[in-house]
Amino acid sequence: MKNYKLKISFWMLAGLLLTGACRTKLDVAPSHLVPEKNMWTTKNDARAAVFAGYALLRSALADNNAWLAYGELRAGDFTGVSRGDLAAVTGNQLTASFTALDQWSNWRRFYAVIYQANLCLEKLATVNKNDFRYTPEEMKVDLAHCRFLRAMAYFYLVRIWGDVPLMKMAVSGDFVPVAHTSQAEVLAFAEQDALAAAEGLPWRYDQQSPELLSQYWGQPAAFWQGVVAAKAPAYVLLAHIAAWKGDYLTTDKYTRMVLDNRVKGGYNFVPTSTLTSATGTFTGQADNIIFAMPFNKNYQESSASGHIEEWALAQPFIAKPQPDIFINNDTILSIFTEKNDERFRVTESGSGAGTYFTGFGNPVPLFSKIRLLSVTGADPLRSYQSAIVVFRYEELVLLRAEALMFLGKSSEALLQLNAVRGQRGIGDYTGNAAGLSNAILQERRRELLGEGWRWFDLVRFEQLPRYSRFSAADVAAGAQYWPVSKSLLGAGSAITQNKFWQ
Repeated sequence: MKNYKLKISFWMLAGLLLTGACRTKLDVAPSHLVPEKNMWTTKNDARAAVFAGYALLRSALADNNAWLAYGELRAGDFTGVSRGDLAAVTGNQLTASFTALDQWSNWRRFYAVIYQANLCLEKLATVNKNDFRYTPEEMKVDLAHCRFLRAMAYFYLVRIWGDVPLMKMAVSGDFVPVAHTSQAEVLAFAEQDALAAAEGLPWRYDQQSPELLSQYWGQPAAFWQGVVAAKAPAYVLLAHIAAWKGDYLTTDKYTRMVLDNRVKGGYNFVPTSTLTSATGTFTGQADNIIFAMPFNKNYQESSASGHIEEWALAQPFIAKPQPDIFINNDTILSIFTEKNDERFRVTESGSGAGTYFTGFGNPVPLFSKIRLLSVTGADPLRSYQSAIVVFRYEELVLLRAEALMFLGKSSEALLQLNAVRGQRGIGDYTGNAAGLSNAILQERRRELLGEGWRWFDLVRFEQLPRYSRFSAADVAAGAQYWPVSKSLLGAGSAITQNKFWQ
């Protein structure tokens, strides 16, 4: 049995050890808790610096529910109720005058992750020289973590903004304008990082992998499972980078590598009851978790921001008359068209059944797939503890189905698609090969609803003109990307506005 109590406590430790080395020359303000001149002396300095990178990545995604704004709200399934800023995002009016939109348009949080990773890559060897307790084996694994974090940050940046500045070194100082680099070059750099990370990381932290035969930072394998990088998260990242580039041969290679080593990694499908349970997938603890960023009230990690519940829930779950976002009844029916779907279906009496929605048929049904409350549902203590699930097993299998389908291997793709469908009670796909691409896209829509994938899926499948207000010409001009924050533009800056939003 996995030791979940130990595992979740990593994030509290990462937050407590967050160092001030998060200043970048792309407008990230310094916040030094430990003077840099006193850093890089002891083994604990290395631990603090590496774990700070994870804390910064979680912060980048959780701040004002950024992961949801980027990956979900633009895709048309969710509708804003009363908040103008959320309505602007769901309507793809990203240059509207709202503070939140300018914050989401600012990439500084991701460059804080990159700066921290760069700093560690440059300085960890100093710790190895200064403290004999910090072994070369530990340093090698820590360096692999940093490369994974840097690759993750760049992958998010490219999907959100397209061409972005490429920062390979930790250069301190005041803001220095840095020109955009093509996303092809940035992705190539991220791919190199992710590959190096995969080579340097173990499958599990169980002292059985040749990459790490000692106990990592004095903790058992369960402490690290799913909350820090290992081989599988790095390979899944490589698979997604390749898919974003349209290189499905490489996606096939890396998805197959993870699936073939499923037992080594400790991953598996989970039933629908576990997927949506308050003790299941979105605690960040289930068997289908490959990489997640948990929040846990037992370690004072729960928060008001960073969770879909903040926007999607209302009475009877929390003391709030209406949610900020919802999926209307017609859209629900257009998404869930399969009979016997355990996630949502319409019964013979016409009522809704399943685990994804509450109050189907009401003017504003609630998206209640994810509902991990913490402390209380009432203000001012309203908070949540659902994890930001970055990679999970079912998504990986659907990504493999996508790769095989685009490679013309329809029968193999069908096996992967049906493996996920079977977990949700809807049986095998019975359509023809011509409809397989849409079937995979729609299964991703159903399975991953509310998890921050839909917009990126539409971009990758080249389906934005069908599901959004953007035409093919708009997409060619970069409508799929976010505008760059006005605070990053100005006289003397080499940073320019994305073409569509000029």
